[in-house]
This record gives sequence, structure tokens and C-alpha cells, in this order.
Amino acid sequence: SFKLEELVTISSFLNSFVFKMIWDGIVENARGETLELFHSVHGWLMVLYERDCRRRFAPEDHWLRKDLKPSVLFQELDKDKKRAQLLLQYIPHVIPHKNRVLLFRNMVTKEKEKLGLVETSSASPHVTHITIRRSRMLEDGYEQLRQLSQNAMKGVIRVKFVNDLGVDEAGIDQDGVFKEFLEEIIKKVFDPALNLFKTTSGDERLYPSPTSYIHENYLQLFEFVGKMLGKAVYEGIVVDVPFASFFLSQLLGHHHSVFYSSVDELPSLDSEFYKNLTSIKRYDGDISDLGLTLSYDEDVMGQVGFHSL
Repeated sequence: SFKLEELVTISSFLNSFVFKMIWDGIVENARGETLELFHSVHGWLMVLYERDCRRRFAPEDHWLRKDLKPSVLFQELDKDKKRAQLLLQYIPHVIPHKNRVLLFRNMVTKEKEKLGLVETSSASPHVTHITIRRSRMLEDGYEQLRQLSQNAMKGVIRVKFVNDLGVDEAGIDQDGVFKEFLEEIIKKVFDPALNLFKTTSGDERLYPSPTSYIHENYLQLFEFVGKMLGKAVYEGIVVDVPFASFFLSQLLGHHHSVFYSSVDELPSLDSEFYKNLTSIKRYDGDISDLGLTLSYDEDVMGQVGFHSL
């Protein structure tokens, strides 16, 4: 019911309103109607923000708060100030992405120091050594890493590669070999041929395969994939994993929100199907003439099954 330029104005106001409620300390002590007002306005704001993420309508840097200095925010977080924590919880988009990355790296460094995972003059961190056969990289990595404790996974992992003849490869791992191992593992688990993940038509974005259950241990494999991605993020290793936005929404828990719409996410799975489905709303003739059926076909290992909805 609003024009795009009106949505730009509305979202700008809502963004400022929520920011002020948090930064001026109103939300910290809010009760009753004030708290209800905040959650109501915040909900509307996030609907517009997520819509802009899916299909941009707002100008560049529209969501950023230029009056919020990153240095001030970092200082407040170091002092455990509530308003800074609430800002990250509710509207992290007001902070430039590069500053959020710096903030995250700073948090990781502090946690490593706290857990004793950093080399110092007086102590050395515990190191986990694993041996990986080139020809069975995924299998060996899965068997040796899936049972590691949380702290061991966050710590130093040294990799020794063994070639097809069973001979150790030369070289000492100073994170470079582990980086290679991690990149190769991720490449293998996201290969559609493994049928753990599939790609969407068109832009080829990744999402869990509906037939991944053909692997007897598919749930454990998904958990292993999560650990590998978590390790990559934790160590600042960039990996090329283009997830479909509807899957990311699930990971972020957006589907639990009252504002969530699966139809809004449908284009990221099948844009052609979304286009055809929404065209029905504008169809002037008799819908029965289209011969529509509430069903779908599923291809499982070459066997196509018909499912009625």
C-alpha cells in the first residue's frame, strides 16, 4: 500500500527511532507499553530491512548510523555496556560490515587468549595432530575431527598429508596446510554429486538436499559440515560457499518470527515457480482452465516420484 519512496522515508524514521530507544537507554529499563512499542516498531523495521536485503529499494548506506563512531561502540562493548550489547542484538545493520568483521575478530582474539589458545613466552597451546590420506580426505577428516571437544576444535589443528603410496608429504604445517585441508573438505561436502547439498536453478545457490538421507550418517555429516564452517569463520579463512537465502533465513531462525513469509523466500529456491505462482493473483480468467494440481515431483537417484499436497 506504500510507494517505494514512502518506504524509504518510513524505514529511515523507524531505523532512527529504534536506534534512539536503544542508545538513549530507554530499552534497558523499558516495561509494559514502552517495551511493547519497541518490539512492534522493531518488527516493522526488520520486515523492511529484510525486504531491502532480498531486493534493494533503499539508497546505498541507508541503514547505517553515521553518528555512531565505531571506536565508541568498541569501547562500550569492552566495558560491557548494555546499550552497546542491545545494539548488536537488535540492529547490527547500523554498523558498517567491515567494522562488524573487526569487532568479531577482536572477540575471537580475546576468547583465544582466555582459553589459552595463543602462543606466549610462558606457555604453548595444546595442538591436535591429524593424518589425512589425499585419496580419502573427507572420510579421514570426518573420523578424526567430529569427536573433538569444542575447545580442541577452536585450538590449533596440525595436518599431515599422506599420498596415495602411503608416504608422508614433506612440509611443516604453519596453518597453510590446514587451510588447504579445510578448503578441500568444504569443496567436497558441498559438491552436489555427494547429494548432501543441492543447488538452486539459475544462480546455483546451495541448500541441504531433500534426499540427503541416502547417507546412513547424514545428520552427523551435516554436524561435521557445520563444525568445518565454524572453524573457517573462527580462523578468518574465507571459503566460497554461496548459500541460498531461504536456507540462511532458517539458520538465523527467521522462520520463528510472526513476520516470516515462506512465499517471500520462494524466489531464492525457484524464481520461475515463484513468478508463475504469483501470476495467478493477476489472472483474469477462470483458474480451473489452467489445470493446476497441488503436487510435486521428486527425483531420488533417477527414480521420479509423484507427491500430492
